[in-house]
Amino acid sequence: MSTSPSLIATIKSKINNLLRIEKPWIGRIIKYIWIAFLCFVIGFPLYIYTVKIDLFGLYGAMPSTLEVENPENDLSSEVISADGVSLGRYYRGANRSQVHFEDLSEDLVNTLIYSEDHRFFEHSGLDFPAYLRVIYGILTLNPQGGGSTITQQLAKNLYTMNPDKSLDGHLAKLGKYPRRIIQKTKEWIISIQLEENFTKEEIIAMYLNTATFSSNTFGIKVAAETYFDKGPDSLNIQESAVLVGMLQAVTLFDPNRNPETSLRKRNEILNKLYRHGYKLKTQEQYDSVRALPIELKYSFQNQNEGLATYFRTVLGNFMLSYCRNKGIDLYNSGLKNLYHH
Repeated sequence: MSTSPSLIATIKSKINNLLRIEKPWIGRIIKYIWIAFLCFVIGFPLYIYTVKIDLFGLYGAMPSTLEVENPENDLSSEVISADGVSLGRYYRGANRSQVHFEDLSEDLVNTLIYSEDHRFFEHSGLDFPAYLRVIYGILTLNPQGGGSTITQQLAKNLYTMNPDKSLDGHLAKLGKYPRRIIQKTKEWIISIQLEENFTKEEIIAMYLNTATFSSNTFGIKVAAETYFDKGPDSLNIQESAVLVGMLQAVTLFDPNRNPETSLRKRNEILNKLYRHGYKLKTQEQYDSVRALPIELKYSFQNQNEGLATYFRTVLGNFMLSYCRNKGIDLYNSGLKNLYHH
């Protein structure tokens, strides 16, 4: 049965009439889209530049290039015996010791990357595909995780979350949301500067050194000692997953205070390792590791307890006098005092 030519002509005529009616609206929509796009292309780089130069003091000062290249971080001073045993530390507030990338276990490094920023070695501080994933998750009411890179989290640790480096400008007085937007922008700028000045390996070590854990524990070295009585170079994937999980919510995922939530978080991270094929190659391997309990060897780090307390007190008094004459703060300079028997 053939279609009548007159029917086809009628349909075409109605479609054309509809298009003629809709064309003004379509044109306006396209026009507005182009205007918005051009405003973004021109306005966003201009906004970044005004934040970087702190135009009219609106945004607060940015750290200098020298500060980015040499970030300051309070480090406890440590007393070490001739045979390499740590006898104790001197610190004020934050008990933190620094480690290098070579002092981190392969399991720890890969657990951090695969759970927090699996494209870490591919981006230059900002992960735009991750931002698109976050936006898509918001629009579809199906959150896909955060978009911050490890470098951005380091920037936050070093600067925007440090009360001694107040970088607020006049706009911060408008409320927490403008302040947070400005802080996020500064994180982007600082992240790019960090990537320009440090290797990826250095950034990982710096991030883990500046990370805050629970129980007055700062930095991965002290965290590994506190929760598992070992150095960060000896952490396995289960232990690494526990500590990396704490970075997202230090108290909620503290295995000493909240063992059940910590276990769930650990297994969530182990699942990410399994999906990325790191060590857990098969379902059986994943299930066997997932079934393991968290084996804590928790020991709260207290500078007034531990080995050779009397000796450390005497040495501390001597070091305070020595450091005062040298213009050094014993409690945050990261000194290593080697003691010979």
